Amino acid sequence: IMKIISFAWTTPALLARQKTVTRRAWTEHYASGFKAGEQLQAWSASPRFKGLRVGTIELMQSPSLQPMELMPDSDYEAEGFAFMAAHGVRLNGELPTRPWFEQWRHGGPMWVVRFKVIELRAHWNQITKRIEIE
Repeated sequence: IMKIISFAWTTPALLARQKTVTRRAWTEHYASGFKAGEQLQAWSASPRFKGLRVGTIELMQSPSLQPMELMPDSDYEAEGFAFMAAHGVRLNGELPTRPWFEQWRHGGPMWVVRFKVIELRAHWNQITKRIEIE
């Protein structure tokens, strides 16, 4: 059985192939269940919250716990935030601009999950009716 990972607010960036990393506040036990090379179902939200399966991703490496302040600048794009800001897609009510990103990277350590998209089942603007757009 393939595991599920949901992308919620960042689903449009994933569907536009503009997201290749996500950060999660997982426990070590939960994170240890994911391995490099594993394929996961990508969902817009958890199925129990009426999410949609939007594709399949493959982990490029096993998740690693990293301090947010060590996040490379290039992860602004890799997280999908540049795409979202350019298209007016809000993240929890805010546009994820560069200044927003600089504030966000001062949080505590998070699990870094780097992946590649294997297949997509929707186009990014098909999913935006469920996501707040400016």
